[in-house]
Amino acid sequence: MRERRTIEVVTPSGGWQKPWPNVAELADHLPSERWTLVGGLMVQLHALHHRVRALRVTNDVDVVLHVETSRSASAAAADPLESLGYRLMTPVDPRTKFAHRFIRGDSRVDLLAGATDTVDVLVADHAAPNVVEKLRGCPMVKLPGGTQALRRTLNARMEIIAGQATTISVPDEFGALILKAAAYQTDTRDRDRHLYDAAVLLCCIEDPYVTQERFAGSDRKRLRLLANCLPADHPAWQRIPTGIRREGQSALRLLLAPH
Repeated sequence: MRERRTIEVVTPSGGWQKPWPNVAELADHLPSERWTLVGGLMVQLHALHHRVRALRVTNDVDVVLHVETSRSASAAAADPLESLGYRLMTPVDPRTKFAHRFIRGDSRVDLLAGATDTVDVLVADHAAPNVVEKLRGCPMVKLPGGTQALRRTLNARMEIIAGQATTISVPDEFGALILKAAAYQTDTRDRDRHLYDAAVLLCCIEDPYVTQERFAGSDRKRLRLLANCLPADHPAWQRIPTGIRREGQSALRLLLAPH
């Protein structure tokens, strides 16, 4: 079994902006072994750590629960969120009854099994059949690519609040990249943002040859999709500094090179 990596993420100039303080707050109330950060903040974290200056602004905190390793994981997440003043939004579509979004004032948290504080709480896409979690009685939203992402996590240590260390779980660079490829493949809402995120994450892959050794499942298929949709002249590359951009484009070519 590969040893779990730990990275030290240096505080960016100007400090950790909103909604990062909400991440630190969540980590104080929900042990990091029970959830993994995904979404736009996941991309921000890797971009900051690798000094890729092309950040996408997001107001949401997106997390995937570790339902296979924690009993009653959904309740264990909902309880502290509600104690912090968040409330679970009722399903918009009564035909599906899926729920995942907690809001507080102007804050949001999305739990996936804008101006509002939001947490989206999600679950992975291929949890074991005997692991069925509901969020306050509602079916949970599954995150495409979430299972592989949870198998490729690392610990990120940072100082979001001055003088206070925070450690969170996050997919590593490759796990995050495949997660974004899966999101582009399945998302029907503003899907191009996932290509912009994927371009940034490709610039964070340090050794494509070593990464290639870790391929499994649908990884190569998802990377081919990125290669087809991210030509060198795609706008997603243009906002990345030239030198770093070339490294990211090279990483994509090498990842798909014959093994």
